[in-house]
Amino acid sequence: MEELESKWDHLSLTEEENFIIELEPASVDLSEERGARSLVGRLWAERRVGKEVIRSTMAKIWRVGRGFGFQEIATNLFVIMFENQEDKLRILEGRPWLFDNWLFVLKPLDAFVPPQRMNFDKEVFWVRLNNLPLAIMNREIGKQLGGSLGEVLDVDVKEDGTGWGVFLRVRIELILMRPIARGRTVNLLGQKHWIPLKYEKLPKICFKCG
Repeated sequence: MEELESKWDHLSLTEEENFIIELEPASVDLSEERGARSLVGRLWAERRVGKEVIRSTMAKIWRVGRGFGFQEIATNLFVIMFENQEDKLRILEGRPWLFDNWLFVLKPLDAFVPPQRMNFDKEVFWVRLNNLPLAIMNREIGKQLGGSLGEVLDVDVKEDGTGWGVFLRVRIELILMRPIARGRTVNLLGQKHWIPLKYEKLPKICFKCG
């Protein structure tokens, strides 16, 4: 498909094809309003999954009271239309979601961008930082270590910024095409510490490339 698109880009348009049709702004208002309540989801699976199969499964997991629309756009690419913003935001906040241990990546719908052109190479995960000395189990260290993995969205700590416990949880947006990091080495007052990482709700990964 990418090869065909590349060849298509090198073709020139005829005069008729290049004629610009001005669209009426009023005609897109409804689409934009529905788009504000919608998400686009891509299932990272090695096989095609039928729309009704994944819809019924996610309906049980999400427990959306008022229901939702589920439209297949391309292979394993779906537009999900909720009845209200609250359901949409709750589902988005609950990421990541899995279907049969395959990652179901969700993104807010941009009604003015074709879903097929949206990028699904990132997803949000909670990552546990293990074996941390208590002195560095805090928000700032969570941001510093988490930032070496991806974009830090949140650190699970108390109001005073401390996160004493078995591990420190950091919510990070990871690039899916990068190998999964097993840990990080830190230097604290001249002493090295190995910090193992554990990913919550980790989907199927390639054990050859990580």
